[in-house]
Amino acid sequence: MRFVWRNLPVFFIWFIGLSVLNNSLHHISPPVGNAGILSLFPLMCSLVLLWFACRKEYGGRNELKFFSPWAAGLTALYLTPFMHGLSMPFNEQTQKLLYEFSALAQFVLLAVHAKGWFARQDWIWVFGVTLLFGLILENGGIVLGFFSEPGYLLYLPGVPAPLATALGWVNVLYCAFFAVERLLPDMAPLSKGLVCAAIGLSLDIPFDPVATRLGWWVWDPSLRVMVWNVPAVNFIAWFWALFPYAALYYWVRKKEGYGEGKKVVCFVGSFPLILAGEFLGVITTLALVGDRAGLMVIQRFLSSLFPS
Repeated sequence: MRFVWRNLPVFFIWFIGLSVLNNSLHHISPPVGNAGILSLFPLMCSLVLLWFACRKEYGGRNELKFFSPWAAGLTALYLTPFMHGLSMPFNEQTQKLLYEFSALAQFVLLAVHAKGWFARQDWIWVFGVTLLFGLILENGGIVLGFFSEPGYLLYLPGVPAPLATALGWVNVLYCAFFAVERLLPDMAPLSKGLVCAAIGLSLDIPFDPVATRLGWWVWDPSLRVMVWNVPAVNFIAWFWALFPYAALYYWVRKKEGYGEGKKVVCFVGSFPLILAGEFLGVITTLALVGDRAGLMVIQRFLSSLFPS
């Protein structure tokens, strides 16, 4: 259990994948058809990180001997939803409440876990700066007109996104930061940004088809280019949100000659640059994949800002 707790984000990724898979097969009617394939992404991500966790814990003492039973056991447990036909669908409002409270509980659990390895300044960076960025991202998607998030219990005053979805960005990035800082070999900031984006997408790929089916977020009906029954812009925006943020995050944090306070101010001050990079990345990718409807959503937003 000490190994599990020390490496909780690895098992968190595994558990979220298993929960989404189980929900997809047994608590949604009809079941989400591609859940089995998509659930492989968080499983593979967690197993790769588990290998590095075993290397860190047991390196030099035949880490394969420790990794193999862990990997076999976790994979076997992960496959249990395929081994029975129980069907117990929950209604959409119950599903939404379960998601909302689970996001809050996950946030609290990860904050408790952080006490075991965070330095004092890390709390500001992850549970302050990253939470602020998550709030901007989630509310930005709604303001742009790509989706809405109605019917939740907890909203911060004056913003359209519920608290749970903003906390979700922190939960995902906490796991990515833990992997980069505690498990994986040292890398350049750009590589760290790519790794963080890959970890985030491994969680989002099975999660968003379920969330879309259940109406946790309601997409603009004009969006037609779909990937796994989710508008392609969702996955495009996830990559362009996580990659530049994490890359610049690590570049600023390692910058020498700056005090911690100055680093925080510089990084928060760079948010417009990060968001502009995300915006241009999304537009360019939408153009490359031929998603005219996605581009039209952006055009409508810009037209509302600058009416002719």
